[in-house]
Amino acid sequence: MLATGYAPATLRIAANLILNDTTLPMAVVAPAVEAHGLDALFIGEHTHTPVDTVHPAYPGGLPEFYKRFLDPFVQLAVAAAVTSKIRLGTGVLLVAERNPLELAKAVASLDQVSGGRMEVGVGYGWNRLEMLNNGIDPKRRRDVFREKLTVLRRLWTEETTAAGGEFVRFSESWSLPKPVQRPHPPLLIGAAAGPATFDDVVDRADGWYPLYEPQLGSQMDDLRRRAGGRLPPVTVVEMAGQRGDPWYFEDEEARRRLLATALSCHDAGVSRLSVGVPADGTARLEAALEVLGQITF
Repeated sequence: MLATGYAPATLRIAANLILNDTTLPMAVVAPAVEAHGLDALFIGEHTHTPVDTVHPAYPGGLPEFYKRFLDPFVQLAVAAAVTSKIRLGTGVLLVAERNPLELAKAVASLDQVSGGRMEVGVGYGWNRLEMLNNGIDPKRRRDVFREKLTVLRRLWTEETTAAGGEFVRFSESWSLPKPVQRPHPPLLIGAAAGPATFDDVVDRADGWYPLYEPQLGSQMDDLRRRAGGRLPPVTVVEMAGQRGDPWYFEDEEARRRLLATALSCHDAGVSRLSVGVPADGTARLEAALEVLGQITF
């Protein structure tokens, strides 16, 4: 456990959502998340799921939700329309697999319609077949990611922009409107700890968006050293209940584990913990949000 001086004043709590055509809709879930006082909600994306996909966390085959991702910008537009305070985040956008002109426009538009509430979690991608189908060489994914992320920041901050790189080329262009937030919505690198990830967090982004791991404290120390003693904002994702273990509101031991995770994150200097919540029924959603709304450190 790190020294008390590293801990933020408070640990903000967010909801990590997996919503699709078989769950409660965002128009129901987002207002409930806000009503329980949570700080933010985050949703992920995949353009599609190749049938031959293999995921190490699911040796028996992919769960159904991996096949049914809704478009994140449609989802977050709905969330923006039915809420007024919570932050709205992607966790994460697969930047290498997207057109940066279209992506810059979508993010800026959402920041506009939400009144400046967007947070942009971005990742390198893990699904080799998905990358190949989107025209990306998996061996070059980080190179593609970095070039496109640089272009995105320029599109949000420059009056006009042109690109002539290896992976992105377009003539001098306007990309309007700009985001409400200046210089742009926070960019969070969603990837596991490591020198390359931390280089990108410090040099190309505004924060880190990892999955929770027991060695988080030492990882945060590594990030702090890489950042010259400054700790960038960190939003940790806890997938509690979403991989077959009991939900924290149904099992006392699971609840104790969640609270221990929250305390560990607080003591390590994490600024926000994003916890998985069920969306298969109103009663279960409310039960989860009731627990999360009471976590205070």
